[in-house]
Amino acid sequence: GVFTLANAAGIIEAQHYESQYALNSFYGLFTAGYKGFLYLDLTARNDWNSVLATPTDDSRVSFFYPSASLSFILSEAVKLPTAISFAKLRFSAANVGSGGLDPYRTSYFYISEPVYEGGLSNPTLLPNLTLEPLSTTSYEVGADIRLFKSRLRFDVALYSGKTDNQILTTTVDASSGYRYAIVNLGEIANSGIEVAASGTPIKSQTGLTWTVNTTFSTNKNKVTELPEGLPLILQNGPGSRGQIIASVGGSLGDLYGLGYQRSPDGQIVYEGGYPKLTSESIYIGNTIPTWRTSLGNNFKYKQFSFNVLLDAQFGAVGYSLSEAVRSEAGKTKATLPGRYNGIIGNGVIQNPDGSYRPNDVISPEIAEYYKAHYGRDNVEGTTYSTDYLKIREARLDYTFSPKVINKIGLQRATIGIYGRDLFTFTQWPGFDPEFGTLSGSEINRGFEYGQFPSPSTFGLNLVIGI
Repeated sequence: GVFTLANAAGIIEAQHYESQYALNSFYGLFTAGYKGFLYLDLTARNDWNSVLATPTDDSRVSFFYPSASLSFILSEAVKLPTAISFAKLRFSAANVGSGGLDPYRTSYFYISEPVYEGGLSNPTLLPNLTLEPLSTTSYEVGADIRLFKSRLRFDVALYSGKTDNQILTTTVDASSGYRYAIVNLGEIANSGIEVAASGTPIKSQTGLTWTVNTTFSTNKNKVTELPEGLPLILQNGPGSRGQIIASVGGSLGDLYGLGYQRSPDGQIVYEGGYPKLTSESIYIGNTIPTWRTSLGNNFKYKQFSFNVLLDAQFGAVGYSLSEAVRSEAGKTKATLPGRYNGIIGNGVIQNPDGSYRPNDVISPEIAEYYKAHYGRDNVEGTTYSTDYLKIREARLDYTFSPKVINKIGLQRATIGIYGRDLFTFTQWPGFDPEFGTLSGSEINRGFEYGQFPSPSTFGLNLVIGI
């Protein structure tokens, strides 16, 4: 076998928020191979991160994390059927640590943003004086299989991981003098599968080639432990309508907010012609997609090449402030019924004895009716699916023959036209279900605030090799 031992050490320093942080690291690597079919990689790393230190304590600035991976190339070790061109199995176990890069999260300080020269202001972020580094331990098994002289290829990975002490910002009561607090989240379990496959269904002697590439991934995360076991508000919606809340047994992307009061059989309860809302937040859905997939096709014929890429996501929801405002103003198709003759909402009315009967009351004010259904206060009513299927890209290229380009002193020349984000098929009422709203330096992914249309891009591409 062949054995290699390597190590490296380095220091990184940078400026951030007018302050300096230091990240010192030591990294070691050990690699071994046996007869070309068995490989072992071991790594060890230790970081010292100054942003975890407090004015009186630096015991948490150091964290160590190792990893190990083992690969077994089955096709090199034993004789396989001729249909199997290549087969590799792999296993890895790794631990990753991080302390982040943002300073001032472990000590009290004043912000130098004065309203007058020489003045300071109080911060809105409550520091964590016992902040711990994040630690993630993960395991993965996978296989790389190639069939029929590599015309059909599969790469499959199954993984499971656990993250301890994830560093997050949570919302706190403003009466405390702060708006946010730095916390170690506790423990989160992740598991999932990733699949990549490709193949060449057509490869003819006439010059026609068709290649297909596809990917699929799904992930499930579960909050298994929280500080003191209490739910944490990770993100607030517009005007505090809706929150992303982490609770034991839930997921990081869980969306809560006011919703419909319902009868035992799930029907909406009405009162005076209007739907009734809950007095407390309820679970609405999850803002993280359950799975994602993509499909790419490439067609080549002689000097022409055509590519088209589709991708999709499913299983998530999002709150749309834009749709809520449009609905309150009566500018959506959903608010058309009942404008002239009134409307009776589909649901039930609760009787004095606690039983229910079908709703038979015409709504007195159609504007108030739709505001109660689709207005900004009804988080359930203005939360929509973010599932989509997109034509992500299409591209047509022409490669000039060597006989033509050699006459002008070139080695290679390709000209092409392309378009990106061409079409989106979705039930999302806004412009694009792939929204992200900036809030300071953070991106709010579960809430859409006044989204602008996402542009399609078209272009001309020229590649020249000299």
